[in-house]
Amino acid sequence: MDFKIISLGCPKNLVESEYMARKLEEAGHVNKEDCDTVIINTCAFITEAIKESIHVILSQAENKDKTRLVVTGCLVERYREKLAELLPEVDTFVGRGDYPNIDKIIEKKGFFYKKSSFSETYPRKVFTAKPTAYLKIMDGCNNMCSYCTVPYVRGPLISRSMEDIEDEFRWLIENGYREINIIGQDIGSYGRDKGGNLKELLRHILRMDGDYYLRLLYLHPLRIDDDLLTMVKNEERIVKYLDIPIQHSEDRILKLMNRGYTKTYLESLLGIIREKMPDCIIRSTVIIGFPGETEEEFYNLCEFIKKWGFDNLGAFRYSREEGTPAYRLRGHVRKGVKEQRFKGIMEIQRDISRARLKRLEGLESLVIVEERDAMGMTGRIILQSPDIDGIAFIKGNGKVGEIRPCKIVKTLDYDVIVEILDR
Repeated sequence: MDFKIISLGCPKNLVESEYMARKLEEAGHVNKEDCDTVIINTCAFITEAIKESIHVILSQAENKDKTRLVVTGCLVERYREKLAELLPEVDTFVGRGDYPNIDKIIEKKGFFYKKSSFSETYPRKVFTAKPTAYLKIMDGCNNMCSYCTVPYVRGPLISRSMEDIEDEFRWLIENGYREINIIGQDIGSYGRDKGGNLKELLRHILRMDGDYYLRLLYLHPLRIDDDLLTMVKNEERIVKYLDIPIQHSEDRILKLMNRGYTKTYLESLLGIIREKMPDCIIRSTVIIGFPGETEEEFYNLCEFIKKWGFDNLGAFRYSREEGTPAYRLRGHVRKGVKEQRFKGIMEIQRDISRARLKRLEGLESLVIVEERDAMGMTGRIILQSPDIDGIAFIKGNGKVGEIRPCKIVKTLDYDVIVEILDR
C-alpha cells in the first residue's frame, strides 16, 4: 500500500516514525504524499498535545472514503482501549511495543497493544534534511517528576546497547549526516540501567574519525558532572551547547516537583559551567504556574532567570495531568494568572536573548544552510538547535545542506544575520 506518516510532538517521536517508515518500505509499501493509508504518530505529553493529536486525527478522518487511518504513539499508550471507543473513525491503533511488527499490522484493523517498552530505532529512514539528524540513545525515564506523564506513557529507563548506537552513528556519518543531535528523555541517565554512562558512550562515538558535530539535548541538572563538562569543553566535535531543563528555581516548588535538587545546587552548577565555558550556550525550560506557586516565588524565578541569563529559554504553563502526583496538589493557579506570568517570563527572556546574541556580533562561527528561496538563504549557526531556537539569515554563496564557516554580522532578538566566508 501507499502510506504517509504525520509525526507529532518531540524528536523522539520523529525518530520512531522514521523507524516505522523503514520497516514499511522494507516490506514493499511506498511512502508518498498521495496515499491510501495515513499513519498519525501522536503525542500525549500534556493536554495541549492531546488536543492537537485528536484535531489532526479528526481532520484526516474527513477523507475516510479515500484513506485508511492508523493511529500510533503516546496517545495510544496513555488511553489504550478507551481510545478505540472514543475514535471509531480510526481503522487501526498500534501501541509502541508493536512498532517492530508495524509491517505486519498495517493492513489489519483493530487495536494492537503490547505492554513492552520500545527503544531500538535502527535501521530507520531519516526524515530530517541533511546534514541534520537525531540519534535517540534511550527511552523512558526513572526520574518520576510529579507533573510528568512520561514514565507512565513511555515506561522506565531503557538504554540502547552501545554497539547498536555506534552502528547507527556510523551509518549516519557515512550517509552524509554531520550534525548529530543526541536525544532521550534524560540523556545523562544513559546506561544507569545497564552499568554504563553517557561519557563512556561519547568516548566510543568520538573514536570515529570525520567532520561531524554532536549536540547534547535534554540533560537533567543532577546528571552533569565536572568530567562531562571537561569533555564538552575539550572536544571540538561536541557543540558548546547544553540543554538543561531547570523547571524552577525555588526550593519549595522544586521539592513539590520532585526534581531532586535545590536552588543552591543550580546556582553552583550554572556557576561552574559559566566559569569553565564562558561562551557555552545554555538552554533551559521552566514551568509557570505550578500548583501553589506564589507571586513571590514567581518573582524569584524571574530574578533567577535574569541573573543567569539563559541563551535560550522555553516556558510552559503548568498542565494538570490526571494520573500524576501533582494533579492532586492544592492551590492550582488560575489560567489567567498563568498566562500573565508566561508573558512576563517571555518578555524577560527576549531581552536576555538579545543581549546574549549581541556578544556574538563580529565573531566567526559555522552556519548550516537549510533553505533557499527567492528571498535568499536561511539556516542556523551551529550554536542554534534545530526547530527550537532562532534562525540565521544567510548572505553569500552557499548550498542547501552545507555547513560553512561564517561571520556573524548582526544579531536580532532571537535570530542572527551571517555572511558565508569563502575559504
